[in-house]
Amino acid sequence: MDRVKERLRTGQEDAEMLASIKQSEIDELVDAILAAKRIFVAGWGRAGNYVKILSMNCSQIGLDTHIVGDNSTPAITAEDLLVIGSGSGKTKTMAIIARQCKEHGAKLALISENGADSLIGKMADVNVVIPRKNYMSPDMPAASGGSFYHVMVQLVDLVRVYLCDVMGVTNADIVKNHNNLE
Repeated sequence: MDRVKERLRTGQEDAEMLASIKQSEIDELVDAILAAKRIFVAGWGRAGNYVKILSMNCSQIGLDTHIVGDNSTPAITAEDLLVIGSGSGKTKTMAIIARQCKEHGAKLALISENGADSLIGKMADVNVVIPRKNYMSPDMPAASGGSFYHVMVQLVDLVRVYLCDVMGVTNADIVKNHNNLE
């Protein structure tokens, strides 16, 4: 199968994976974001990059959000939410950050493939599980990544759409909050 057809097939299968995420888990994440005074995000590698997109999306719709590890990140409190992105749910540095989050009384959400069956998932108040399937054929280049990550970026954009709907955020609101130091 040529590469274009293989990628199209993978895209269809990614859509199936996105559709297989439990609506109740997405709703719980949206509710937790809305209930939080501030949203913090953390992750490593691709999962970390994609959870940072969630932070950017939250910022653009007017929520107070921070990326763990940035110099301007304030102290987390019991009024806040930490969202960790981790494919395995057991990334060691993220597990340490998750423990610190819980020690400070903050709520913890995890986007992963293993949910409550993982180290971080056991600590999490909210687990959003992306049922992982790796549809890549053996001849597909490794640089393509696995479907989990393709779906994670779609999920965080879907969460943005839900938040906009619930909050009544318009395109004008997003433009007002959009980065203008580009």
